[in-house]
Amino acid sequence: MTVSSPSTPKGSVSPRPVIDPDVFGSPEYAANPYPTLKLLRDHYPAYRNPKNGLWMITRYEDVVNGFKDTVNLSASPNGESIGGVFGPTLMEYDGDDHTKLRNIVAPQFVGMKLKTLLPVVTRNAMALISQFTERQAKLIADQASTAGEIDIVDDFATRLPLNVILDVMSLPQEAHEMFHQWYPAMMNGINGGPHLRALGVKANQDYHDYLDPLIDARAKDPGEDLLSRLATARVDGQQMTKAEIKSFASLILVAGAETTDKAIANLWYQLLSNPDQWAAVQANSELLEPAFTEMMRVHPPAAAQMRKAVRDIHLHGETIPAGAYVSLSIYGANRDERVFTEPDRFNIFRDDLFLGREMRGGYQQDGRSGHLGFGLGKHFCAGYQLARAETVIGTKMLMPVIRNPRFKAGTNPGPIAIRIAPWSLKLEFDAA
Repeated sequence: MTVSSPSTPKGSVSPRPVIDPDVFGSPEYAANPYPTLKLLRDHYPAYRNPKNGLWMITRYEDVVNGFKDTVNLSASPNGESIGGVFGPTLMEYDGDDHTKLRNIVAPQFVGMKLKTLLPVVTRNAMALISQFTERQAKLIADQASTAGEIDIVDDFATRLPLNVILDVMSLPQEAHEMFHQWYPAMMNGINGGPHLRALGVKANQDYHDYLDPLIDARAKDPGEDLLSRLATARVDGQQMTKAEIKSFASLILVAGAETTDKAIANLWYQLLSNPDQWAAVQANSELLEPAFTEMMRVHPPAAAQMRKAVRDIHLHGETIPAGAYVSLSIYGANRDERVFTEPDRFNIFRDDLFLGREMRGGYQQDGRSGHLGFGLGKHFCAGYQLARAETVIGTKMLMPVIRNPRFKAGTNPGPIAIRIAPWSLKLEFDAA
């Protein structure tokens, strides 16, 4: 049970529903957190979980303000979760330390730099599609008129982003399988128990050992790849330390692969769950851009970002004490009915969502608000344009090959967040 409603005498005001704190660790919440998040938005917009002391902020306006507030809220908790596996990354820094490190990193993923990455995305997508085509051709030869099958997660979504990252860092594609083992272990180590944390730390160390001689070599003889640029970049005379380069490389491996693969898979899930939307993007592939934006609102890969209160914060009649941990709920904010009409509905034609490219400062104008899937402010995702490009280009190129797709019979598909449980999205389609 998520809530219980105490009996109320006739004529009296209904009390707020009682939230069972055990719900947040339940399989039901993991599968569909949105009904509980709505209860929090409506009745407990600043909610303290009595079991662990965590404060949850779920309304859009409050989450936006929380992302932008670097005076009262610190990003240091990222050092305890992500940093516990990767070492120091820019996600945990505040103030001048964050600004200097971000100035080195972010330009590699935005603006003109993205144009050099687009051919990489295209080349990798085409290579994978060629494999699918060859495999389906063999199936047709072996089993005439048999429908094709693909797992969007394992066969495409987890492969494309990782191949792109290998190319961006100028690492051999032959290392794909090794990297494909490392990054899930690293991701699971962030939020998992002691055993998974140990496996994540081990995978991260193996990755760093692999990178160590490469960083030295490229610092002496740099190329045009990202690893060379990080090894030689300077801002105000300051250079990233070797530990910071390796930690950022870990962050890129997980954020670029683990997050983007879920964006790709979630886009396919949402489109195929809404046949009218699928028909629309098939008729006009340019609609994949707003479809990606709406997917990032309805069910982005990341559920929340964690902060720590630097001083007492007063919100909605509650006092969040200094030192308390605060969860800025992206899932909750993105489905706030105070901002979005029919927020649980996937609709690429909605007129209350800003459908352009994401912006670090957010977007609210003429009744349209931006999704919060990439965060906001100083900790806005540095790789957001690359994630969008990989998802949109990869999907655009895959659609003509996957003809008349449908969820495989007997499967129970659903959207996926960053979590430990394995996930797949198996489709059947008409083979060529």
